[in-house]
Amino acid sequence: MKKFFVIVSVAFSVTLAVIIGYRISADAMAVIIGIVCGVLASIPTTVLMVWMVRQRDRQYELQAGQAARFGQYPPVVVVNGQGTNGYGMPSAPPPLLAGPPSPGSRDFKVIGQENTDSVGDFLPAFWDQG
Repeated sequence: MKKFFVIVSVAFSVTLAVIIGYRISADAMAVIIGIVCGVLASIPTTVLMVWMVRQRDRQYELQAGQAARFGQYPPVVVVNGQGTNGYGMPSAPPPLLAGPPSPGSRDFKVIGQENTDSVGDFLPAFWDQG
C-alpha cells in the first residue's frame, strides 16, 4: 500500500511538472530554476553552520565542566610588569623632551612666499633668545 502511494505521488508530480513546463513562459521557468538552484546551494552552508554550532556548544560544555572542578571562577593570574605602579602606569615620569631647535638649524620653504635668508622669521620670539 505504501509503494502504491509513492508511485502515485511520483506520477502526479511528474505529470504536473510536464503540464506546467509546457504552459509556463521561458522567463518564469528561469526564475523557478534559479530559486531551486539557490535553495540547493544553501543546503551545504546550512549543514556546515549547524555542525560548527554544535561543536562550539560541546566546547562550552567541556569548559563549563572544567570550571566546575576549580570552583565558581577560573584561576586568575596577575602579572605586574617592572617599573609600573600597579595601575599599568610607569612609576617614573617620562623623560623630558629636548629643548626647541636652534634658529638656523633647518630651512623652511613656504610655497607661495619669497625665499627668506633665516628661519628665525618663522619661529616664535622666545626661541630666538637662546
